[in-house]
Amino acid sequence: MDELQLFRDRFAISDLLSRYTLTIDNCDARGWASLFTLDGHFQHGSRVIRGREKLERYALIHNKLRCRHITSSPLHHLSEDGQSASGKATTVEINATRSGYRIAVIAEYRDELVKVDGNWLIRCRRGEEVKLVDDPDFPILFADPNTRDQVKLLMDAWDELGETVSD
Repeated sequence: MDELQLFRDRFAISDLLSRYTLTIDNCDARGWASLFTLDGHFQHGSRVIRGREKLERYALIHNKLRCRHITSSPLHHLSEDGQSASGKATTVEINATRSGYRIAVIAEYRDELVKVDGNWLIRCRRGEEVKLVDDPDFPILFADPNTRDQVKLLMDAWDELGETVSD
């Protein structure tokens, strides 16, 4: 792959990640789901939501939160043939509450991306929330009473729309 194509692909991947954040933050459930391949999936813990239809339904539930995401430190490596990439980024979800803006989740996303008809799409995105160093089993997602109900809404959606990951 020549340097110019490498630059184009890196820019296109950066654009994909930006569209991912902006579509979910602007309540565009269909646009958000369209950033995944037809059989794409989003995994959290032992649950995975598969396919654009279920991903769009998840995004519709997520839209109720009207939260904002900040994605930082994306680093993705392209395959030699330039048709796939893998990497990760850190995302912070900020929710508006009656107590002010609160960080609800900090997660590391691990991505598998593919180029389909010249466009970069997400094949798989795996999110793992940051845990306490001294107590990794502590249920930090539900620790803040100001964001607990919002996070529960999302976790209930994972239970409803997701399936157990099979190894």
